[in-house]
Formats: sequence, C-alpha cells, structure tokens
Amino acid sequence: MVMIKKSLKNANIHLRKPATARKMRVRSIASSTAIETGESIAKIEAKLKTNRRSKHRVKLG
Repeated sequence: MVMIKKSLKNANIHLRKPATARKMRVRSIASSTAIETGESIAKIEAKLKTNRRSKHRVKLG
C-alpha cells in the first residue's frame, strides 16, 4: 500500500480557498498572541488586517 502525502492546504477543505485560509491564519496568530500579551483578539486581528500592505516589513517593539 502506497501512502500519498498531501499538503495541509490540499488535505483540509477549509484551507483550499485563499480568503478563508488567510482569515484562519489571522485568527490563529491573533489568538496565540492574545494569550501571550493579554491584548484582545479583536484588536490584534485589526492590526494584522490593517498592516496587510506592509507584509514584508516586521516591526519589533
């Protein structure tokens, strides 16, 4: 029996649509960050959504 490896993107039906996948990534990052920082998930999600144009720039601090 041969096992075919599928990427998570292809195996998970929710990640096949780029818009849905992005929303899920943003929510995951926001909730993870909220646990560490104590800031609300909604605020972090808003920051991630507004900073979309500068996706290659990382701002520390």
